[in-house]
Amino acid sequence: MPEVALGIDYGSKRIGLAMGQTMTQTARPLQVLTNNKGTMEQLLSIIKEWRITQLIIGLPLDMDGEEQEITRQTRNFANKLQHQSQLPVTFVDERLTSYEAERQFQHMRATQQAKAKDKRQMDAVAAQIILQSWLDQQ
Repeated sequence: MPEVALGIDYGSKRIGLAMGQTMTQTARPLQVLTNNKGTMEQLLSIIKEWRITQLIIGLPLDMDGEEQEITRQTRNFANKLQHQSQLPVTFVDERLTSYEAERQFQHMRATQQAKAKDKRQMDAVAAQIILQSWLDQQ
């Protein structure tokens, strides 16, 4: 049975989400959540609604591969989500995904593919890049 994976670009203010399947090997942006006290409940609802079987979370490292404060926050978030969802978590190095998301978002705007001209959507595009990177390795 194909796995349905949720890609997550964690941030202290916003969390970008993308969804993909191992059968099609494709990821697509899903949505962006505001990171607040209701976020975990929203995520658990999305996991149930989409029948997610795997969580793929971008791990923010500095360019030297060293961990930083946001890396610790991301790991804490992942541990909490894994505990509450009972799903496996895989981390993907997300260095350069923000740059790639910006590049893709600008291309989408230029070709009128971006319905929402909202830069918040870049977080979902970043989650898509994280998830696609994992799918490509499967």
